[in-house]
Amino acid sequence: MLQSYKNHLMKRKDLTVVSLKLLEDKKINHIYFRFREKISSFIGKEKFAIAVSGGSDSLALSTLAKLYSLENGNDFVSLIIDHKLRKESAEEAKQTYKSLTQKKIKAKILTYQGEKFSSNIQKKARDLRYDLFEKYCAKRKIKFLILAHHQDDLIENFYIRLIRGSGIKGLTSLQNIFEYNKNFYLLRPLLNLNKEELLSVTKKSYSSWIEDPSNKNDKFLRVRIRKMQTKLQKEGFDPKRIIKTIDNLNIAKDSLDFYIFKSEKKYLNFYKEGYVTLKASIFNNEAQEVIFRVIIKAIHFVSGEYYPPRSDSLKSLMKNLSAKSFKSSTLGGCLIEKNKNIIEYLKKNKVIESGNKIPMHAKKTLPSFWTNKGDLLFVPFINFKNKKYNIKNDSFMVRYLRFI
Repeated sequence: MLQSYKNHLMKRKDLTVVSLKLLEDKKINHIYFRFREKISSFIGKEKFAIAVSGGSDSLALSTLAKLYSLENGNDFVSLIIDHKLRKESAEEAKQTYKSLTQKKIKAKILTYQGEKFSSNIQKKARDLRYDLFEKYCAKRKIKFLILAHHQDDLIENFYIRLIRGSGIKGLTSLQNIFEYNKNFYLLRPLLNLNKEELLSVTKKSYSSWIEDPSNKNDKFLRVRIRKMQTKLQKEGFDPKRIIKTIDNLNIAKDSLDFYIFKSEKKYLNFYKEGYVTLKASIFNNEAQEVIFRVIIKAIHFVSGEYYPPRSDSLKSLMKNLSAKSFKSSTLGGCLIEKNKNIIEYLKKNKVIESGNKIPMHAKKTLPSFWTNKGDLLFVPFINFKNKKYNIKNDSFMVRYLRFI
């Protein structure tokens, strides 16, 4: 297999000297084939993107992605985020861009232009990254983004979720594939590889990489857990045992997902106008964990947020929803109302007073067209047309579009 793969690559004009040397290293090739096995059934020959921070893990990913593209003829791009959180970030992004392009790897720097944030930095930075990635890929119809999360990240994430009291879903939150939305998927094909294995790939491909100073800052929980793992291993918390535990939890999660899927089909209704209804009978017929996950599904659909609200807030909502006195509540950017035996999940915004059947608060988020003077022109879903502008049925031209 190795010789056949090497012969194939030798025919490529864009094969670099580094790529050729990698073919001679059996360890690197073994790592590559494990990587290829994880992504080939999803990506095939489609174009894709990878997230590159400039650290050793993501540079290893860039090398493996390059080898895959050489073998299969894929077009791919490395996306670098300049989040402006540190004064060095712009220079580091440029340095990473230069390192990648020198290896004939297409790269793009995505720069954050919004306000700076000083609290909950790591979570906000993560949300920012995914938002920039998704918007870039959506414009270019790229369905897959590959991330460099590896086995060490998987174990660290397990400990973090364990400390927070997470359930099965939280303890197994890092998956090989995650549906961010129906047109965008996050792939993590390196979860079966540890940091040292990836570092061996990077050392063969690059002469230097960026060390993020936050990785040594004890104010972050992830860093403290990383330092604590050496002591935990002495007490029997061996990485292999943790991985085995995670694997067992994944089996349990798959069984739970089966029942959650059946319940979603039975109790949830999704509407193209952007709202969801839930049959209240779910509280009498399903287990608490199933109800919990179905509610998360409803909130995720309406809010569009990558991460759901905290579990404590969701459990409090569940308790309130099952009460006869419940009328309305808000959570995760949604307004939740109870109408007889139906619970409605809606967004919050300005109310449009026309149309029927659609819940009043769902009308707040319907797509609408406005003039630059603030006059409402057209609301497609409820067939509202401003008579002042004499809008025809068969055509509608937009000269000014504002998102609010």
